Parts: sequence; C-alpha cells; structure tokens
Amino acid sequence: MASSIVPGNIDGTFPVAGQDNSSQGFRDNFTASKNNFTHAKDEIEALQTYRAALNADNSFGDNLITRAVLKDTAMTVYVHGTTGGSITLNHENGHYQTITTNATTTIAFTNWPATNTVGRILLQINFANTGHTLTTPAAVLHADDITGESSNVITPNATGIRLYEFITPDAGTTVLMNQLGKIYD
Repeated sequence: MASSIVPGNIDGTFPVAGQDNSSQGFRDNFTASKNNFTHAKDEIEALQTYRAALNADNSFGDNLITRAVLKDTAMTVYVHGTTGGSITLNHENGHYQTITTNATTTIAFTNWPATNTVGRILLQINFANTGHTLTTPAAVLHADDITGESSNVITPNATGIRLYEFITPDAGTTVLMNQLGKIYD
C-alpha cells in the first residue's frame, strides 16, 4: 500500500521571519497538515485492522501465503459429541472432527475451500454399536479398502474408533475418502 501522505504539500519556508506574511500561506499549510493527518489516521487504522497479531486470532481471508515455514503447529479438534442422524462436517470448524455414534449417521459437508485449493477433513468416528452405519454423500469416492463399505454406506464389523480422511480439490464436487488404519481401541 502506497502512502497518501505528501510532506511536500507543506511549505517549510513559510512564514518568513521579520516580514508581514499572507494569511493564505497559513491556511494552505494548515490544510496540507490536516490532510496528511487524515491520511495518516486512515493508514494507521488499516494497519491495525489488517495486521497479523501475536495476541489474537488472525484471519487472512482467502489470501495466499507463500514461502512459509511452519514448525510446531497443531490442528484444532471439533467435537460433535455423542450423536447420530444427519451431521454436517463444516470445513471451517477445523480439519479434525470427532463423532461417537448413538444411532445410524449420515454425514454431509459444507464450506469446503474454493476449487483449485485442497480441503481436508479427518473424521474420527467411534462406532458404539455395529448397527450404527455411516452413510456418505454420493459425491464421495471411497478407496477400495474401506472396511464394511458398500454403496456409500459403511457398516462397522466391530465397535471402536475408525479414522477417515476426506479430501476435495474442487469445492466438494468430488470428495476422495480413505480409511486410515483399521480399528483403534
């Protein structure tokens, strides 16, 4: 962002000592000073609004961050709790989400990132009962090795925790699903 402050608008040689000076010169310098202060205020407020803070959450919108080196980072965990029925996995809630079933569950997705970026959700699901199936949307393409999967319905062969990965490069038009591991207890 280029600054709108123009120091050259102020006449530093005015007023001239020892002579009668026109009041117009005072008015011109005052107006230029006032305009520069107004520009400075706007620019400082923009910096305060759009800066990256160490003491608060930051949102970079959909702006691209390049050449970043990350170390010691973590993913948030979004807990849906013990539930069943229709559950929407919201990408904005975080990349790792958990469910413990108390009934058959059907999942849907929302707020995937834009096409040509990759959205990813890891779903940890604890099947409390082998009768609690998991149904995925038709847009989900299952890997060949998902235990108990048939026509977008997963029937667990035992109770316990499964970890599924959902990835989309096209805002959810196509979602690729993998099972990570088998059963975790």
